Parts: sequence; C-alpha cells; structure tokens
Amino acid sequence: MQIAILGAGAIGSLLAARLSSTGEAVSLIARGAAYDAIRRNGITLVTPQQQILQTRPVVTDNAQALGPQDVLFLCVKAHELLDALETLQPLVDRHTWVVPIVNGIPWWYPYKQPEPLGGRPLESIDPGGILLRSIDSTRVIGAMTFAAVEKDSPGRIRHIADQPFFFGDIEGHPNPMAERIVELFTRASLQARITDTIRAALWVKLWGNMAFNPLSVVTGATLGALCEDLETRIVAHSMMQEAKNVAECLGVCFESSIDERIATTARVGEFKTSMLQDFEAGRCLETAAIVGAVLELAGLVGCDMPVTRAILVLVEERVLARDAPADPNSNRPSDMVYSN
Repeated sequence: MQIAILGAGAIGSLLAARLSSTGEAVSLIARGAAYDAIRRNGITLVTPQQQILQTRPVVTDNAQALGPQDVLFLCVKAHELLDALETLQPLVDRHTWVVPIVNGIPWWYPYKQPEPLGGRPLESIDPGGILLRSIDSTRVIGAMTFAAVEKDSPGRIRHIADQPFFFGDIEGHPNPMAERIVELFTRASLQARITDTIRAALWVKLWGNMAFNPLSVVTGATLGALCEDLETRIVAHSMMQEAKNVAECLGVCFESSIDERIATTARVGEFKTSMLQDFEAGRCLETAAIVGAVLELAGLVGCDMPVTRAILVLVEERVLARDAPADPNSNRPSDMVYSN
C-alpha cells in the first residue's frame, strides 16, 4: 500500500516510526524544524518499556511529489486542518481512504446523523462546512486512540502508554480497509481494534479530554495529579457529567461510569496533556474541537454546561495572559516596594 502520514507531531511521528517497519511504502509529510530534524537524524522513539529505537522513515515536505495514496493519515491538530487542505489535495483521489487521528469532535461527525445535526457542519470546528465539502465523507475512516505520546523535540518522541487505536466506518458498515489498517498496525507492534460504533468510541476519549485537558492548562498539573487531587477530580466529574448528558441526547451510550473513566485516566500517571504541552510551548490550543464543539452540540440538544463554560473562560484568560506583550512601563515584581 501507498501510505502517507500528514503531520510530524507526537502521533504522526509515532506512526511514521512504527509503520515504516512493515514493508509498506510509508511517507511522512513534515515541514519546518520537524522536516529538517527527521531528514537529518530520523526519529528517536522511546518505547513504553524504555527502549530507544532509532528509525529513518521516508520524509518529505513536498506532498505533490508523492501523488495519490491508498491511505492518508491526518495527524495534524484539528484547528490546522483547514490550512492543511492545500497539502492534502494532491495526496487524494477517488480511491484514497482518509483517516483523521485528531483530538476532539471531528469535522465528519455530523455526516448522515439525524436531527438536530442533520448532516450540517459544526461551526466551531468546520466554519462554513469547508472540510465537509472538500473531503469525501464516503472515503473517511473514523479513528481514535488512547495512546499517550510526548514530543520532546523535533524527531524525538516518548511513547508513554501503549493504548489501542480504534478504527471504524463512519456509517457503521463493515469496511475492508479499516480491517487492513488494523492488520497493518498489528504488524507495526501497535495495538489496534475495529469498532462499528466509532462515534461512541470518540466520546469515550473525549469524555476525559474535554475535562482534563483544559483543567491541566488552568492548573499546570499532570493527569496523575489532577486525578489524585480531590478538588480537581470533583470539577472534572462535573464536566464529564455535563458532556455525558449531551452525548446521551445524541444517542451515545456509555458502557463505563465517570469514576471508571477517571480511574483509567489516572493510570496514565504523570503525563502532561497535549493541551498543556501546547500551552507551555506557546502554541494554539485545540479548545475548539475538544471543548467548543461539545458546547455547540449542547446548544443544539438544549443542555446546559455551566462548569465546562467556566473552565473554558479560565483557559482563554490564561492564553490571553501568556500571549500578551510585555508592558515596558509596568513594574516588575523585583522593582516593587512593599510597606507595612
């Protein structure tokens, strides 16, 4: 198979490092510092068993040169997808399967869904429906993973928790390509499973992400610390209950309880969420896909999410403070004089 991976972040680099060992024609499309580092030195992968693997996948910054692929994995941030459309186009023809491995609610979620979605795009993640129009939904395979991966630097990643990838047809039909992808991941020493309810699987992951990711930005804490602290656990529980109400209005059934989902998160340990990693690196956050889309869905089904809205406001204030230019006329703490 001709396989392309668009995006050299933590998940994209993990796929490139692992899938390149399968004998398939795998290409990683990267840019900037990531492209330069991987072209020079390959990818250094620290496994969950603390083994260090050095791989040299095929990497390019020229998608046009690759041409149409059999499978295209989209491993860019949800808010980067619109900008990635130009890069994506030469990689796709009517035979290509597009597999987005992105956080949060994906742009394809409303496709062939009943009211109140009715197939209409969600403005928070797909303004004007550009993605729904540009990417053929009949050639999309849904995907989700619990894998915990940190990017230490361009071309160096740590695979912390070896959790499974889930793949499924977005209409719930048997899909031979989804089965081939699971077989491919298995050959690459990655856990993978088929699901015929990919939207429910997405909600199980989102259930934790939409609570713990923004809380990690507000507090600066790891997942382990957030789950261990009683007060932050109570806040997370409230946010997850709000999300559960929304999902159930959309026909999603949860097979586990909120406490069980929190326990699963706690087992990841002292891991910084991707949102906290992005915040600390000064990057744009995936709040639209992880939180904003859930709030938009809540509005459609008539559910209130007051705790989630409040936490999102705090995240936005932290980002504003982080990005605010320094005022040269303001007093620094060391310049201030205090008196009793």
